[in-house]
Amino acid sequence: MPTTKLTKKFKDSVYSFLIRFCIAGVFLITVACGSENVEPVTNTPTPSPTPSTFEELIELGNVRFERTFFASAVKAYEAAYRLNPDSPEVFLLRGITYNRLGEYKLAIADFNQVLRMIPEEDEAFYERGSAFGNLNSVDQARDDFSRAININPEDPRYFNARGFSYATAGKYEEALGDYNKAVLLDPSFGIVYANRAVVHAIVGNDEAADKDLLLADETGIGSDILREEVRLIRSQRDSSPVESE
Repeated sequence: MPTTKLTKKFKDSVYSFLIRFCIAGVFLITVACGSENVEPVTNTPTPSPTPSTFEELIELGNVRFERTFFASAVKAYEAAYRLNPDSPEVFLLRGITYNRLGEYKLAIADFNQVLRMIPEEDEAFYERGSAFGNLNSVDQARDDFSRAININPEDPRYFNARGFSYATAGKYEEALGDYNKAVLLDPSFGIVYANRAVVHAIVGNDEAADKDLLLADETGIGSDILREEVRLIRSQRDSSPVESE
């Protein structure tokens, strides 16, 4: 059974999937994850041979994942599991795919298995935190994001995710602190500007919110939905009665 962290090559491949299909990979963020597509049925013969080795089945699952054929990707990973049931790679990839399918309890079970094999696997903590968040277990989600940060403090996704969990709990100062760290690590990470704009609007810092909306636009994340969300927050905030001391 492996006792070391997953290889950098594999981790990089997972990271590219997350960036492409879910941007932050975190629950309830402004930009939604990729939706499931149905793999088309064709009568055209497949030119390549049927995958039969562990590596070929993993690659098949990855290709299906990239095309957002998530249910088909799970089948490929399950076939790989039958060939090598002690591989943490299978559990991590299948868990990530379950997250995209909304099968959060199944995802958590897979990430638990990864962490039994590799206790310091930050990607598993991050993805498990996202699953907990989608199940409204915000405290458990935040704990997992913090563990991921402790293991790998250079990944901006982890700070964005924890920042969102803080914002969900109404801890806006902590949320802004994490969002600020995320953009310092990666100034092109657009979803952070979107999330931070919302928090700035909630706390009444409209100038900062407007700046973040522009930065979200520049990084390709801005949308009419985001601007409308910020507008509604301002409207509700300004119409709320002021409590007397």
